[in-house]
Amino acid sequence: MATKKVLLELTEKFFNRHWNDECRPNIPQWIIGWSWQGSVPHHDKGGVYALFSESGEVIYIGLTTSAGGGRYDEHGISRRLTAHVIKTDKDKGRGNYLPQDKWIEVKDIGAIGFPAEYTYLAAALEDFLIRNIKPPRNAVKRRGKVG
Repeated sequence: MATKKVLLELTEKFFNRHWNDECRPNIPQWIIGWSWQGSVPHHDKGGVYALFSESGEVIYIGLTTSAGGGRYDEHGISRRLTAHVIKTDKDKGRGNYLPQDKWIEVKDIGAIGFPAEYTYLAAALEDFLIRNIKPPRNAVKRRGKVG
C-alpha cells in the first residue's frame, strides 16, 4: 500500500532527477490534509492531485494542466477537482465539500501546483507516480479503458 510518505519520497526522487538546480528553492510542494472547506490545495495552479483512502492509501493520481480561462487562468486543479471529484456539501452550504458519489471512499486530497512555466512537468510527475505507486483507481487507465 502506497501512503502519503511514499508519495512524498517519490516526488522528491522525481525532482532530484528533473528539476533545474537554479530553481531548487522553488520546487513545488504537496499540500495534503485539506479540510474539505474553502479553496482546494493549489487551486490557482495546474499540477497533480492525489486522492487518499481513510487508511491513507493513495487510491488515485490525476493530472490538471488546464490553464483555466478568463478570470480563472491557471486554475486547473480547482477546475478538475470540482468537475470530477468533489461536490458542494448541501447541508453545510457553499465553500464546504464532499466527495462525489463515485469517489465516496476518498477521505483526503492532496495537490502539488506548478508555476505556469513548468506545468509541462506535471504530466511527467503524474506518469512517474502512477508507474511507481500503481494506485488502484488508476488501474482502469493503465488498461486503456478510460471512461
